[in-house]
Amino acid sequence: MSVVSYPTQYVIASADIVSEEFDGEFVVLDLSCGKYFSMDETASAIWRAVVSGVSTQSLAEATGTNGPTNFASIHEFLQKLVGYGCLVPSDAPSSAPIDEATLQKLLTSDKPPSVEMFDDLAELIMADPIHDVEEAAGWPVRKSEVA
Repeated sequence: MSVVSYPTQYVIASADIVSEEFDGEFVVLDLSCGKYFSMDETASAIWRAVVSGVSTQSLAEATGTNGPTNFASIHEFLQKLVGYGCLVPSDAPSSAPIDEATLQKLLTSDKPPSVEMFDDLAELIMADPIHDVEEAAGWPVRKSEVA
């Protein structure tokens, strides 16, 4: 029987990854490419825990292997964030326990964590608000490309 080894800790991949919580759900923005990621409440609870230093071992022990939010679904979610370039595995020791609100969200969730990636505003997010705008119209109208 083989034992699967998972990273014990994840950290934000770079200073270009920023996040903000709105009504219990996180939006994560990658300033390097203009993509943004919308997380449901369960995913947001996991994001909050991971970026505050909670280890995957703690998440595994707290959620177990049953129910829609279990360690396998959490691991799959974290791997998706690694693939998107939002998180990277780290050897840093974990430093934070799971807070009670996060634990309750994970234990009572009726669905696995979900994240959606959007790039529809990437061009606008990447635009320089000083040099790339039509002077007459102003921000957020970009200058027309000269053929």
